[in-house]
This record gives sequence, structure tokens and C-alpha cells, in this order.
Amino acid sequence: MAWVPYSRGLHHVAEGCWAWLEPPGTWGMSNSGLVTIGGETLVVDTQIDPPRARALRAAATGVAEEITTVVNTHDDGDHWFGNLVFEDARILATTAASDAMRTMPMDPRRLGEIGGEGTALRRWSQWRAEVYDYEGWRPAYPTETFDGSLTVKLGDGTVELHEVGPAHTRGDAIVHVPAAGVVFTGDILFHRATPIVWAGPVSNHIAACDVVLGLDAAVVVPGHGPVASGAAVRETRNYLVHLLEHTLRHVEAGAPPEVAYRTFDPGEYRLWPHTSRAFPTIQAIYAEHRPDLAGLSWAETMEIVLAGDAE
Repeated sequence: MAWVPYSRGLHHVAEGCWAWLEPPGTWGMSNSGLVTIGGETLVVDTQIDPPRARALRAAATGVAEEITTVVNTHDDGDHWFGNLVFEDARILATTAASDAMRTMPMDPRRLGEIGGEGTALRRWSQWRAEVYDYEGWRPAYPTETFDGSLTVKLGDGTVELHEVGPAHTRGDAIVHVPAAGVVFTGDILFHRATPIVWAGPVSNHIAACDVVLGLDAAVVVPGHGPVASGAAVRETRNYLVHLLEHTLRHVEAGAPPEVAYRTFDPGEYRLWPHTSRAFPTIQAIYAEHRPDLAGLSWAETMEIVLAGDAE
């Protein structure tokens, strides 16, 4: 794989494939992709707000043909809130992701109101409200859904969509371009950063990493972080196995999730940013194995994560 600089904008990664990168890849700063085959273009994820979606679309006009298809890899807003800029195309997502989008627990138009006064969550949401622009925003949901796998015809070629959730979220999918040896993973991969598992089971996220590795793609475009190869996927897989094994020992001992979190040693992964994202992943493990001990709300969970980010 040729080296791809981690700088904002569009980068050619393989024949007919580009990655739109948003450094430093922190909260909301996600990657997108373009696939162009035979005069038609598919967009992978549409950014977090209309201005970023418009920047992506403007860059696409310089290298791509008609945008006919959009794929949202999952329901996190930073991967689909830009859909309205692309709503002249067919928009695809898994059924589970599409359903989750419609619940939209965090309406971007009311970001500054999330979390109680004086909380880390309120400060975080207000920061997002300042950084991202939702003037005139409205949701543009997927127009078509799928379950399992779907082959999308694009020009005279094909792109493969594979559902790998529930894992990071309820309805994760990856986008594989076999002819180019490229896979767009969505948030199955956070490259050079701590992954986060909201839905789980964590074993499913590990299995999703195995699916990506099984495709033997030369280029892996993560949901966040620099363009990668299979080695980055193996790192994420190994981290999740390490965290799962640690947490299961605490589950078996009947200890609460907070104890599992406070005693977790990331080991060789301790220099990855956002180490506190281990907590939602631990919560997901408890939700599967000891749901009676995993009772924190999303807001309570985020308070712990964001407090850890500030340390």
C-alpha cells in the first residue's frame, strides 16, 4: 500500500477509490470515501454536518462522475448527518442502521442542550455545537435498506456491502471494492485511537474485524484515523480481545463495570487517544453477560468517558 498522508481532504488510495480524511479523527471528525466505476460514483458516509458534506461533494466533482449511490455504514450522526447534500442519490444502509437513525437520540439542532448544567457532557455538547454547523439541517434517511450482504452495481463494476453488526452500533456495514482491493470499514476500525463499542456484543466486533481481515484488502479506510492496512485491523482486534478477557474476569467475580474499567490496563495500547472509551465497551460486555449490573444511561456513561478524556 502506498503511503497516504493524514491531512484533511480527498486522497487517492487505489484505482477508482478515494478517502476523504478528517484529522485528527476525534469526536465527530470522521472519514468518508468515493468509489468511481464506469462513470458512476458511490459515496461512503456523508460527514457530520452540511458544510463538511458540501466540501466532500465539491471535492468529488474534481475526480468523480455522477454520484448515484450513498452508503451509510451505521447510524452515528458523523456518518450520515450530511445525507441531505446527497439526497438526489439512492441512499443505502442496513435495516437496523436505518431504524436507529429514526430514533435519533441526539438531535444535532439541539446539541447545546444535551447534558445537565456544569457536566462534562454539557461542555462537550456545547463544544460540538460551536464546531459543527446545523443551520438549515434536516434528516435525510436512507431510501433503501438491506440485511446480510448486497452487491451494488456501479457502472460496469460492482461494490459489495456486508452487514457486520450489531457491533460498534446496531447496524454496522462495511463497503468492499474487490477490483481495487479496498475496504471502507466505518467505525469497525478507529485507526490509532481507542475503539468504542456502543451496541455489542464485543465478540461480534471482533468477528467483524475477522471479516475485514478475510477480505485481504490492500487498503483499509477506517471510520476515524489514517488510511491503514490489515495490520491496523489486527491491532484493534487484539485490543478488543484483551479488554474482553479482562472484563469477563470481573463479570465472573460479580464486580460492577466501574471496577472493571478502573482496573483495566490497556498495555501496549495505552498511548492511543481516548483510552476512556474502554468504558462503553465494558458496559456492552456487561449488558451481554450481566445485564443486572449494567444499568447506566448513555448520559451517565458519557460523563465517565468525557471525564477520562480530560485526565
